[in-house]
Amino acid sequence: MLARMDPFEEKGNLDGSLVGLMKQASRQFPGLFEKMRLSAAKARRSNRVLGLQPEAGQTQQETGVVRVPEEFHEAVCRLALKLSKGIFYRESGNVFPNDGCLILNWFTNIDFMRDEKYVILDLLRDMGGVVPPVTRSGKYLNEQFVYKLSMSPEVDLIVVQAMFGNAFGIVTIGSSLPGRLEAIIARLREKTGNSGPFSILQTIGS
Repeated sequence: MLARMDPFEEKGNLDGSLVGLMKQASRQFPGLFEKMRLSAAKARRSNRVLGLQPEAGQTQQETGVVRVPEEFHEAVCRLALKLSKGIFYRESGNVFPNDGCLILNWFTNIDFMRDEKYVILDLLRDMGGVVPPVTRSGKYLNEQFVYKLSMSPEVDLIVVQAMFGNAFGIVTIGSSLPGRLEAIIARLREKTGNSGPFSILQTIGS
């Protein structure tokens, strides 16, 4: 459902499945859509930051900007963990070790509207890697999903960048050496006093 939220090209419901997905999400997570709804004050503030104006007859809450609740974050974390391991296996032929570490940063089209770019993708723009064509039944799906995998020569450090249409994207960084990324994250958190932009998806013993 989240992957179909496309405010730029309105391609999120070309197959007509969005309403069914929304109903399914509502059954699985009662109250989800109420959590997504911004208050009038927060909607007004968000619209001002993003440069959005309600159309005639619209309220500030009807411009399409929504809150991303914790349920979305948890779902994206599960998706990123499985996807990153799957991509690693597909491209390297190796199983990502259970004692390796994977960390995640994810972002939505709101970040693009605010910053006019995806900051983390911009930082990683010049990093080498492979961008395989994604197909189903002979049809390219790059408008719906595209990824790039970067690996160290020793295949002990990986970076996965993936975009789901114009809706959201993920960057995962993984190390097969236990403790390597955990130590970096711990130092950053100690230095800055906050948890930072990365969520730990997998670590030793998890």
